Amino acid sequence: MSDSTANSALLTASASRFASDSVATRIAYRVGGISFGVTAAKNMRLCLEPGILEFETQDSVCDAEIDADWAVNLRFPSHKPLFESRGLWSAFHEGDGTAFYFRTDFLGDAPYKYAWFNHNFTRGRVHLLKRYFDAEIPVYPLEYPLDELLMIHRVSRGEGAEVHACGVLMPDGVGRLFVGHSGAGKSTTSRLWLAREGVCVLSDDRIVLRMEDGKPRMYGTPWHGDAGLAAQASGPVDRIYLLEHSPVNRITSLDPARAAAELFARTFVPHHSATSLRHTLEFLETLTAKVPVSRFEFLPTDSAIEEILRAN
Repeated sequence: MSDSTANSALLTASASRFASDSVATRIAYRVGGISFGVTAAKNMRLCLEPGILEFETQDSVCDAEIDADWAVNLRFPSHKPLFESRGLWSAFHEGDGTAFYFRTDFLGDAPYKYAWFNHNFTRGRVHLLKRYFDAEIPVYPLEYPLDELLMIHRVSRGEGAEVHACGVLMPDGVGRLFVGHSGAGKSTTSRLWLAREGVCVLSDDRIVLRMEDGKPRMYGTPWHGDAGLAAQASGPVDRIYLLEHSPVNRITSLDPARAAAELFARTFVPHHSATSLRHTLEFLETLTAKVPVSRFEFLPTDSAIEEILRAN
């Protein structure tokens, strides 16, 4: 494929995603109580993707600050990567931080985007290969999956964890977290709860967990699942359930050690980082010592909701 053909395709995608009346040289958003700001070079125009707009913030200084600019040429490092993700992105140790390189078969073997962050993911930079973009069309430099990668790496440095889960806030303020692998029924569960008056579903697929004044709290994220549910809201975590499809509804309590292991298997963790692994395990151990965890084998009907309500 020629550069001009690839360039045209990317421009079409960009133009369809962004509203031309909402561009800037700086964008910022907040997810999980952590703010992320991107400042562009003077010849680059920025815009948040539609799915991130609900999480927009006007903070002039954010918890993580990223500079964005164009690159004339990008090449993969010669040394072995820390981690490779099915060819879409690779992570490398670079200087005192971590670098991510992004490629797609659509554009050939060379990376089209490069991102670098310091060791605690408070500062970073993103470079986009200029020949694939038009400077007059606004871009979102942290386009998925980079924005979620940044979130996962940042929160796992001792600030919490991101889990495969849907989060539900009841009208009385009680928060229930339903955790599960892909296909376990998170989106189905979200839809069932959403039909209940006064219930808020924070997300049907990704939830950020953190401690606030020693108490577990869950946050909605923009990275939703099949149900398309994502809310810029948060609430307490009072009960945790591990979802499993079943012909009957059954709740089985788990001891804290087993619960922590099960949650870890459903948590987004940078496995290439020993620091992140240690902090995540410590966080989950603290979480399961504070919050009851049960396995929930459920039938995907309203009877599952009634079972949860009866149990509490």
